[in-house]
Amino acid sequence: MFGVFRRPLTVTRKSGGEYVDGVWQPGSESQITIQASVQPTNPDDMELLPSGRRDRQAFTLYADTPLRISGEVEGSNADTVNIDGAKYEASARRPWQNNIINHHVTVVTKVPDDD
Repeated sequence: MFGVFRRPLTVTRKSGGEYVDGVWQPGSESQITIQASVQPTNPDDMELLPSGRRDRQAFTLYADTPLRISGEVEGSNADTVNIDGAKYEASARRPWQNNIINHHVTVVTKVPDDD
């Protein structure tokens, strides 16, 4: 069902930084392209978000590729995705593995313009 409505999205993935000789070195960035269905976020999915993000504009992505959520792995950064010229951060994710159309459901929230 969702495969028909998928479109290409550019995802920026940033590796965690580290201290080298006492100086912080930011992680490197890479970009990947995923195919995802971009849908409005329903109230139930908004509840998956941390409380400070529930007032941001959000979309729900349905894709085969799991996006990274901040802090999911120690030192990891959240993936960001460009949707219609705006930057969104992967804020919550859940797998949907029903063995019919397996995919990942990711709620992305708009990054404030000053970030």
